[in-house]
Amino acid sequence: QREENKHEPLAPSMSALIVKRHVTDGLELAAQWKLPRPVADVIAQHHGNRHVSFFWAKAQKEAAQQGDERAAAADEGLYRYPGPKPQTREAALVMIADACEASSRALADPTPERLGALVQRRINETFSDGQLDECDLTLRDLNGIAQAMARVLEAVYHGRPEYPSRPAA
Repeated sequence: QREENKHEPLAPSMSALIVKRHVTDGLELAAQWKLPRPVADVIAQHHGNRHVSFFWAKAQKEAAQQGDERAAAADEGLYRYPGPKPQTREAALVMIADACEASSRALADPTPERLGALVQRRINETFSDGQLDECDLTLRDLNGIAQAMARVLEAVYHGRPEYPSRPAA
C-alpha cells in the first residue's frame, strides 16, 4: 500500500468481493475490446478457485477471536475466486507470475535468496492447492518457471547506484 489502506474499515468478506471483481471487470473489458478468446480464458483462469488468502486469513482470525471458527468455515466460498482452474500451460504461468509478483511487493528486503524462496513457496502452494491439476505442466516445467521467475524478480529489485546530478546549464 502506498497510500491509505481502503480495505481497513471493510469486513473481510466485502474486501474479498472487491478483489475478486477484477476478474469479472477484466472479462468485461476483454469483451468490449474484442480480445481473442484465449486471452479472455486466461483472465478467467488466472486465479483458479484459490482463496483470496489475505482476507480469508483475516476472516478466520476474526472468527477465532470471537470464538466462532465455524462462522468463517461456513463462509469459505465467499473467499474463493470462481475459477475455473488453469486449463492451459499459459494460464498456469500467468497464475504463478501473478502470485509471485504480488508477494514480492511485500518483501522488506528482496535479496536473491529471499526472492528464490518466495517463488518456490508460491509454486508449491499453487501445486499443493490443486490449481495445476487441469493443465499440462510438468515438474520439469515448474522448475524452469521457478528459475526464470526468480531471475525476473531479481532484475526488478536489484539495487542501482544513484545517478550523479547533472550540472545546471
